[in-house]
Amino acid sequence: MTQAATNAQATSVVMAKNLVKHYGAFKALDDVSFELVPGSVTGLLGPNGAGKSTLLKTLLGFLPHSAGTMEVLGYSPTRAPLAARQRVGYMPENETWFPERTGLESVVFAGRLSGMPREQAFSRAYEVLDYLGMDEVRHRRVSEYSVGLKQKIKLGQAVVHGPRLLFLDEPMSGLDPRSRDEMMELLAGITRSGVAMVLSSHVLKDVETLCRDVLMMDRGKLLYSGPLHTLQKAQEGYYKLEVRNEDEPFMAALERLFPGVERTRLGYSVRLRDVEARRNLWLVAKEHGVQIRCLTPSRDSLEEAFLRLLGKGE
Repeated sequence: MTQAATNAQATSVVMAKNLVKHYGAFKALDDVSFELVPGSVTGLLGPNGAGKSTLLKTLLGFLPHSAGTMEVLGYSPTRAPLAARQRVGYMPENETWFPERTGLESVVFAGRLSGMPREQAFSRAYEVLDYLGMDEVRHRRVSEYSVGLKQKIKLGQAVVHGPRLLFLDEPMSGLDPRSRDEMMELLAGITRSGVAMVLSSHVLKDVETLCRDVLMMDRGKLLYSGPLHTLQKAQEGYYKLEVRNEDEPFMAALERLFPGVERTRLGYSVRLRDVEARRNLWLVAKEHGVQIRCLTPSRDSLEEAFLRLLGKGE
């Protein structure tokens, strides 16, 4: 089958099967298999040395793999590396800009590298920098930018050519809380446009907020590939409770009926053993004029699921 035919029939954005990468006797990737569908937003997790960056660079064709097969957007990164990379955006962890170039020049340069004509690269660069909120600083040299602006420039370089798939390696690295929130909003906007994304991050909360699926690695092995909600197993009998207009009498009644109720960041954690307990919760809320806005089964946090899987890996 030709490469063009493979691409025409592609139903996944990334496919890896029994992927192996050796560095001498060391296995950086050990029999890794997974598939990502169009529009998916996937978190790539694992401790240092798990193989996350190696996986991304191998899928991009920057590193030759030792065994197995892989396709990115229907193209082989080894047989057709340019065809694959022209359709993929990559934001590496390390710096990718030239200090003496302006932000606009940096993004235009990335567009030209992807094969865009000069006028189109300039037009797209202006659009991208406007989306990133950098229209007022686009003519300043990158060396004068803050860390947050430098990260935005890397993102602009990754998306200027309109990729169908984004690989992001630690995009929040070094950002202060405000810049982190801005970056999260930008990435969320990109995913809403239908672009598939793989986000490699050490910050589990960012993955939990942005991603629907997870790839979890440890020492080159893939421990889990699938939906985030499946990984976060339910805590039997416990519920997340969000209410409105609560007061001290309501809280006293809640603690009396359901010993061990705990306040959380977004509401309360309460144990409801059976149907009768759930009915009593609604009755006490009605009695005190409290609105129950959300009552859902509690699940492990991503951190708890992450540590549980690492324990299985050991």
